Amino acid sequence: MDGSPLCGPTGCFSVMPVLSEGVLWGVVGMTDGTRVTNVRNRGHLRAFTEVAGAMLTTFLARAERDEMEGELRHSQKLEAVGQLAAGIAHEINTPIQFVGDSVEFLRDAFDDMRGLLEQYRALAETAATGGAAELTEKLAEADDEADLEYLLEQVPKAIERTLDGAGRVAEIVRAMKEFAHPRRDSQAPADLNRAIQSTATVARNELKYVADVAFDLADLPPVVCHLGDVNQVVLNLMVNAAHAIADRTAAGGPDRGLITVSTALSDDAAWVTISIADTGGGIPDEVRERIFEPFFTTKEVGKGTGQGLAIAARVCEAHGGSLTFDTTLGEGTTFHLRLPVDGTGEPLELPA
Repeated sequence: MDGSPLCGPTGCFSVMPVLSEGVLWGVVGMTDGTRVTNVRNRGHLRAFTEVAGAMLTTFLARAERDEMEGELRHSQKLEAVGQLAAGIAHEINTPIQFVGDSVEFLRDAFDDMRGLLEQYRALAETAATGGAAELTEKLAEADDEADLEYLLEQVPKAIERTLDGAGRVAEIVRAMKEFAHPRRDSQAPADLNRAIQSTATVARNELKYVADVAFDLADLPPVVCHLGDVNQVVLNLMVNAAHAIADRTAAGGPDRGLITVSTALSDDAAWVTISIADTGGGIPDEVRERIFEPFFTTKEVGKGTGQGLAIAARVCEAHGGSLTFDTTLGEGTTFHLRLPVDGTGEPLELPA
């Protein structure tokens, strides 16, 4: 269908394809307006109605698919937040407990030291009048009660614990803010290394009980992308890696595994690759070709929607990149997220 008109004695009728980014969405029929009164007799009007109806049906089907996919992505984000909420609360509660215990200790230590200082002041005042013997004895007793040597040793440690606890809370809050990066209509330059570390902080409670996490991050330029979508992909892959390791442990494997997150820049500086490797059991041969299919999951009912990898692959493709994997049974799996440094150059049409 090249758009050339089909002409007869009573008029012309053209059929043209409607394309969007190389995808055929439908066809449009057009008639010669000067002879439109004769179209009905030639059956052209009915043909036009049929192709227009087919095109509308195709368009509505695609719109419905995109809307459904958007709802699934939103549902997955809510599911991820729900799964991580308890872990994040635990991660925040632990350093807050450090802060609370340290502040209580400092309060008691200050009360002890204040009593000792009051005795020193009294001794200084009495020394001027020459009657310091009795106060010297009281001072020694106050020193023993306050345990000054202990306070001098422990107060600085309590201050450090307080600062460390506050710092950890600030780190978690910062990571949550960066992970929940609001999605923009257009892509923007982003620091992927920092985003990866923030995502790992958010997922720490999901990972720390089953695996250690190692980073091998190369120097990267800012990468033009939808950072919130990339964060979601990295989170999905990290949590999947933890689940794979947990499954291997439950099957009699090692007590702990290792998740390695690395980044690399291509020789021409045009592409960035994020690799997430685990020491789980690997992906069985019979399911390798299906892991990116929507709704496909090997997890038991209630533990997976089958949308994580499917949406991750779609996000990568929409960025002009790709999501691939290498796997070996009994050794583990590595997923490779490949993205163009300069972005796709075109607005993305991902569901919100």
